[in-house]
Amino acid sequence: MHYQNREAYTNQMDNLSQVGIKDFEQKDFYEKCDNKMLVLHELKQFEKIQKSYNADPKLKASDFYSSFTFLNAVIVVQQNMGNLKKIFESNDELYGVWLWKQGLEKLVIVDDQIPCKLSGNYPHLATIISEYQWPIILEKAIGKMLGLGYNSFKALKNDSIEFYLQVFFLKLTNQMITGQLIHEQEFQSFEDLEKKLKDKSNILFVKYQQDSKSIASVITTHPSDGQDQLKLIKLIAPNSESVYFQGRQKDDSVCYLSWEEFKTNFQSVHVLQWKDDYIMTAISLENPIERKTDIIEHTYSYKFKIENQGNYQCTLWQKDFVIEDNEIIIRSQNNKKQIGLLRVLLFQELESNQYKFIDGQCDFQCDISINALLEKGEYLILCQAYFNNFGNDSQEPLQKYFDLNFSIKGEIANSKIYPDDQFEQKKINLIKSLIQHTLAKDKKRSIISSHQQQINVYTNQIYGFLYFYYENRGTIDIQEQIEFKEQGYLIRYDSLKKENQVLVEVKQNCFQILLYTLDPEIINKSENTNFQYQYTHALVGQCKHQIGQWKIHDQIRADQYTQKIVCDQFIAYINQNHSGITMQFQNNHEQDVSLELQFTELKNLRLAENPQCQIDGSSIYIQLQKKTEMQIYFQTNEPQQYYGHKITLEITKLN
Repeated sequence: MHYQNREAYTNQMDNLSQVGIKDFEQKDFYEKCDNKMLVLHELKQFEKIQKSYNADPKLKASDFYSSFTFLNAVIVVQQNMGNLKKIFESNDELYGVWLWKQGLEKLVIVDDQIPCKLSGNYPHLATIISEYQWPIILEKAIGKMLGLGYNSFKALKNDSIEFYLQVFFLKLTNQMITGQLIHEQEFQSFEDLEKKLKDKSNILFVKYQQDSKSIASVITTHPSDGQDQLKLIKLIAPNSESVYFQGRQKDDSVCYLSWEEFKTNFQSVHVLQWKDDYIMTAISLENPIERKTDIIEHTYSYKFKIENQGNYQCTLWQKDFVIEDNEIIIRSQNNKKQIGLLRVLLFQELESNQYKFIDGQCDFQCDISINALLEKGEYLILCQAYFNNFGNDSQEPLQKYFDLNFSIKGEIANSKIYPDDQFEQKKINLIKSLIQHTLAKDKKRSIISSHQQQINVYTNQIYGFLYFYYENRGTIDIQEQIEFKEQGYLIRYDSLKKENQVLVEVKQNCFQILLYTLDPEIINKSENTNFQYQYTHALVGQCKHQIGQWKIHDQIRADQYTQKIVCDQFIAYINQNHSGITMQFQNNHEQDVSLELQFTELKNLRLAENPQCQIDGSSIYIQLQKKTEMQIYFQTNEPQQYYGHKITLEITKLN
């Protein structure tokens, strides 16, 4: 195996060499054992049980700690003993088994005291029955890892073959391309299947329901003994009782199917790719930034460096099973027992405190992964978890359920993962980077859109977020009221509370983000992280009036009858209509200007009241600040009568 964290590996191996058998005595075995007929007996006293690491086709489940799914998983993985034997260590008295729990490798140390039933003075194994030691030691180590010893196998109420394969053989079984530990594949011909089987790193099996059990049978190809050389597929079941009922030539735990029979009964094959080509770095996340309301939010920010470009998998892990009332509940298959809603976001760190968003994931599964081609550089991983805050309702400490682990895995070794102490200062830039990466034209609406000003709002739901991104490149401040008609499982990110009405204020030449996140209440009430919402939006107060005026400006400029006068960087628009004259002035100078309107004719028109205008005889004086616009309006005195004007404009720059 490739141990990226050599220090952790060395420490655990040193521990195995230094501890004694007394440190692992099962002093409470008889107290916790339900069957008083069982006694502990040293495994080494069984002379017929060999130490060799060979596959055992005659494995049998225990009569006392029976777990058919565990037996089935062992039948599957022993097809590659070359890799399986690598997880075992030992000293003179103790055994160590490398297992994987929540993304971290653990050396589980056990002694050789094995539960037995006496027949006279002769002990018989009460555990899994094998002619080799390794399945017996593996069973004991997994029971210890699960937390209830041998009783763990009875306490597991919803275990599966995948649970054992994926949780306890994680490192060796992970599939880099699909990001899944075991993937399903369809084969179009016997030759394609045979080609896949020739790669000895692959273990192929099919699953079927029989006698109220989910059964996995390992498959190999096998030519028949007949002259026609019929192409047969061999199915190896866990025992004779679980042999596929439609198979032919049944012999003990084995049967055969022709290719046509196989395709009729199985649409796909489960492929476990057991390679030792990947290097994993994994850590336990510590010291979260915590926020508490009716929920608990934990945020972690870590950095790592990639020295060589390659494919990498970044995974955030939470507890995959919980123990309640002496029952072990596997969370990935029982949504009602989920604990946390997870989010992981990956960024590449650029110069000047800038970040490039790479990818993300959000779900309430036990682990969520990002698979990405990463180039050489510095990276930041943002991990968040949301938990329902049960307060004092639960007597059992919840902190142990909040623990998260993080891992990076690839064909090329990466450097250490270390905490980022500057996360709070970077948070707004990270969120902005995420949003800008996910902006979409079909998610955009414009409050104003003209050649002079752009005020756009982007709305999108991504990675468990709902955001409203306001980009105000205009010349006025805006206020908009957002009101949710249906809010679903959404809460404000700032307050972690439900708020169905929000007033958004955006200054000119600024941006603003209104951010919502999923409420972890969704864990108990939904099977996925999809969320529904409906909202309305409306401009508020003076902003609404200003926006209305700007829309009139746009209409006037677009009118074919509007006269346009350009003088350097000053523009005047004069529009005559049935009720009067509208004049718009646009000062694009970097200086303020003074404007004099000299009227030689002004018939049947009067200036609508405007405090910015000073009237002196037949002239009107106006001052415009740099980069601003204004509008004046002349109304008709007699609406049905002719009106007219003659005007000269004089513009003076002011220092």
